[in-house]
Amino acid sequence: MKFLKILLLTGLLIPFELFAIERYPEWFLFPAKYPQVITGYSYGGNSAVYDAENMYCALKSCVVYGTLEIFDASDQSQWLKNSNYYYYFSPDSVEKIHGRLVSIDSFQTNILTGDYISAFMLDSAASVNSGWVNVDELTPPSWIDKIFWQDQQYSYGVGMYTSIGNENDAWKTAEEQAIFAILNNLAVGYYKLQFSMNETTYHPSMIEEISFIRLKYLLKNIQILERYPDVKNKLYYVLVRIPNRDIISPMLNRKPGGG
Repeated sequence: MKFLKILLLTGLLIPFELFAIERYPEWFLFPAKYPQVITGYSYGGNSAVYDAENMYCALKSCVVYGTLEIFDASDQSQWLKNSNYYYYFSPDSVEKIHGRLVSIDSFQTNILTGDYISAFMLDSAASVNSGWVNVDELTPPSWIDKIFWQDQQYSYGVGMYTSIGNENDAWKTAEEQAIFAILNNLAVGYYKLQFSMNETTYHPSMIEEISFIRLKYLLKNIQILERYPDVKNKLYYVLVRIPNRDIISPMLNRKPGGG
C-alpha cells in the first residue's frame, strides 16, 4: 500500500512517499523450506551479518536465565510486563563463524533508517532459488490461533507482536515471544500475585494477576518454521519449534512430549 507522509526537516515541509511492504521473499516467510538460510536483521545499530552470526549461534545452543513478569487481565488478554533475563551462548561459537557468512539476498524494510533483512549461507558457492510472495495472496495459517502445543518430537510456540513501528524490531520481538511461549508453558518455577483494579481507575473493578516465571533453560536446535504478516490487524506472527530432547531444565512442569 502506497501512502504519503510529510517530513519536517530544518523547518521545511518535505513530502516523500513511503512504501509498506507488499511482498516478501519466500525464504523469509517460509524458512523451514530453506534450512540452509541464516536470517539476519539490521538491528539496534548493528549490521544484519552481526545479527545473523549471533542468532545462528543462539539458535544452535543457548542458556536462557532470569525472570519474566506476565500480566494477565480479566478479559483473558496476556502480555509481558517486565523482564530480567538474558541469553548466553559461547563467544567461541561466534568466533568460529565470524566472517564465514555469505550474503545471498536482502530486502529493505525502512527507507528512512536504511534497515534491511538479509539471507546468509555458510557456503560461498551457495544460492537460494526463492521467489517473492504477495502479502495479499497469503492465507492466514491455522497456527496463528494457537500459543503452544507439543507432539512426541517437538514443542511449538507462536509469537505475536504489533507491526506498528520498526519492522525489524517487530519481527525480532515476535520470534522471542514464540520461544517464550514454549518456556512459559513448560515452566514450573513460578508464582502468582492477584490484585484489584478499583473504581477510581478508568476500568470497572476487576481482578488482575501477575505471574513471576523463573527461567533456567538450556535450549538447542531452535527452529523458526514460518512467519506471517497479518496486514489487516497490523500484527506479525512467528512459529517456532524446539525438539523436546533439546529443552533441558530442572524447571520443567512435565516431561516434553508427554501431552
